[in-house]
Amino acid sequence: MPLHERDIHYFIEVTVAYLNKITGNEIVLRDPTIEFQSLVFSAYTGLIHLKGDAEGFAYLTASQQFLQHLHAARHHHGRVSEEHSRDLMSDLTGTIVHNVQKRFGPSLKLSEPRVFSTVPDDPIEMPPAVFVQPLMWRKEHAYFVLGLASSETI
Repeated sequence: MPLHERDIHYFIEVTVAYLNKITGNEIVLRDPTIEFQSLVFSAYTGLIHLKGDAEGFAYLTASQQFLQHLHAARHHHGRVSEEHSRDLMSDLTGTIVHNVQKRFGPSLKLSEPRVFSTVPDDPIEMPPAVFVQPLMWRKEHAYFVLGLASSETI
């Protein structure tokens, strides 16, 4: 059984709620899009594979500057290194996994987040349609991307 639209929105709600907790409710949602040709990647990406009631992936991808601002908001100091950026992306996607897993339980299996810079070494199989939710904070962009194997879910 594919995910219902409200369940798809839950992924976004969890992501935005956690980012708003860090930013003081300053995340701005831009108009979402459906991509049919290519995937969106930025400087750092946290990828989660989905299995069970839904098959596919979810990921958060953000610019170095977006993560720099998040790091500063959380720690109030210094420039963010590549290691800090990867750790922050791992924390963000780990929180998404934890909260989504609480909601769906064993019917939806989520992988451990895999964090990478720029584009993944191994290609991600693109489903027929991919939902992309642009996020903006302090003029910097991040994207929440959800790709499900069944086109009925979008």
